[in-house]
Amino acid sequence: MKASALSLLFIAQLAADVDSFGIKSLFTRNTQLRATNDESDKKRVVVIGNGMVGQRFMENLIDLDTDKKCTISTFCEEPRAAYNRVKLTSYFETRDPSALSMTSEFDNDGRTPWYEENNVELLLNDKVVSVDTKSKTVTGASGKTIDYDVAVFATGSFPFVPPIPGKQRPGVFVYRTIEDLEAMLAYVKENNVKSAAVIGGGLLGLEAAKAVADMKVESHIIEFAPILMCRQIDQGGHDALVGKIEEMGLKVHCGARTESFVGENGSTDMEDMSPVSALRFSNEGW
Repeated sequence: MKASALSLLFIAQLAADVDSFGIKSLFTRNTQLRATNDESDKKRVVVIGNGMVGQRFMENLIDLDTDKKCTISTFCEEPRAAYNRVKLTSYFETRDPSALSMTSEFDNDGRTPWYEENNVELLLNDKVVSVDTKSKTVTGASGKTIDYDVAVFATGSFPFVPPIPGKQRPGVFVYRTIEDLEAMLAYVKENNVKSAAVIGGGLLGLEAAKAVADMKVESHIIEFAPILMCRQIDQGGHDALVGKIEEMGLKVHCGARTESFVGENGSTDMEDMSPVSALRFSNEGW
């Protein structure tokens, strides 16, 4: 489902909660209620998460709330406002976060004019740590607490990392945010990295593998299943896809069960912090 569709779904639910707002139809364009400038009459909507869906939700809410009956606050765990995570790989081409912005160019604080122009309180670098549904408050890691009439969860996805021994090592990354990419770029430069492995041959894994190749690093795709994108294509599709991938200089390894990340000192445990230097596999032939 597209972000805009999800936004409208949230708004439909919000509009249905007419009793808590005490008005007939908050979000219809043809409402006959008079506008008010009295802040005490307004209802506070707190959006938890300022990613793609959270941003589109706020844009649609502002557009539909023609009588300005709402005030909006949004908590953002990251150091900059909403950006297009789907196009994350393109960051390697531009190295410009503003090229991914969902509103306009970022300033030095990671903000864009859209939030001030629309009277949206943007709380950057502030992950929500608690929601008290009895007192109707949301609290961020900074300690800031905000009252709410409606709280909208738009926290998005979280990168799952299998419990593989050695995942704590320097040189092991997830691929989800601009900060993740900047950390990879810095590690490659500082450690003169020549080759890297991407565990997972699904859509995101293939995109990450291309990003690794764009860093001028030999890129290896490690997939547990016997074919790439096993939920989307069959063996014939796999063969065609691998041909295209290998033409780009990437290496494909299917049927590989990663057992551990091996440190430079040869360790394979869950505590040692020796930088990663190799992968160890549990199945025969690897």
